[in-house]
Amino acid sequence: MLPPSRTGGDRRRTARPQPTSSRRGVAGRLLGLLVVVALVAGACLDDLAARAGLTFGLFIQGGTELERSLVLEHADATTNHGLSWSVIQPAPDQWNFGPADATYDWAVANDLHQTGFHFAWDQQALDDLAPWVLAVTDPDELRAVLADRAARIFDRYPQLDRIDIINEPFQILGGSLYVNHFHQVLGPDYIAELFAIVDAHAPATTELIVNENFIEYSQPKADALVALVADLVGRGVAIDGVGLQSHFLFGEPDWARYEQVMRDIGALGLPVHITELDVPVAPTLPNRLTVQRSRYRRAVQICLDVPACRSLTVWGVDDGHTWIDGLFGPGYDPLLFDAAGRPKPAWGGVVEALLAAQPT
Repeated sequence: MLPPSRTGGDRRRTARPQPTSSRRGVAGRLLGLLVVVALVAGACLDDLAARAGLTFGLFIQGGTELERSLVLEHADATTNHGLSWSVIQPAPDQWNFGPADATYDWAVANDLHQTGFHFAWDQQALDDLAPWVLAVTDPDELRAVLADRAARIFDRYPQLDRIDIINEPFQILGGSLYVNHFHQVLGPDYIAELFAIVDAHAPATTELIVNENFIEYSQPKADALVALVADLVGRGVAIDGVGLQSHFLFGEPDWARYEQVMRDIGALGLPVHITELDVPVAPTLPNRLTVQRSRYRRAVQICLDVPACRSLTVWGVDDGHTWIDGLFGPGYDPLLFDAAGRPKPAWGGVVEALLAAQPT
């Protein structure tokens, strides 16, 4: 049995009847009309999502007033990047709580669900690990450092709804654990240790999750993630859920695999969260915004179709502030709003999927 959603009660849905071809055409035209009406009326994505059984989030990347206003209008969740290790503790005796405090206080004041980004992240290409941590090579000393980090985070931020205990534990597109610093010092079972360390300090109301990327592009990675989660659950490790980042960087995802991973995790009794969704489209891609709309709609639709999928967060607010510019250069426009904060066709795709799931 899945744990209840934050709004209370199990979010399992019965299968909707499949329309005939003639009814499908009428339904499609009606949905299109409803999207236009929603655009004119300024529909709020979080309200539509809540009525469909989802929590909807937007991550602020630039810290602008435009981003904050769009979050308050369209989201009921956000992500606290100020907990990144290199930000909050850049040196062993230096704590920089300012960025985390600002996001936390703003989220609490505005009744937003809040995810901590991340407790532990050390990867080959990109991570947020403070360099000084790499010098800690004694296992007991590293455990003490981790315990101190957990204690300080939860003493100061007890209302975090969720935190990524380990981010991207696997090789980028492979099925083996990446041998990161925690693996090297604590051994191959370090993930279970991380959960135990954090569980000793986190409130019972904070969900502890594994967060991983690119399972929609790699079958070995998808299989390995499900196997890892099954092992942790089987051993009674305090894992509360799984995050699928959903950065669609390599073209059309394998949608069947994406959905199957969600269902496999749900079968283990855990909820799934889409944690970092963005859909960059190359400037040279034909019909790029139509393609983007389709991919956003499909991701939302799959989440709605899988009872275990409980929340969806888009990794940014407007195209003027996105990490993709630093990765690929400008012009990939991966988000739901343009740089001026106007809804894009992708926004319409999300609305269309949410409208189709509204209770009758």
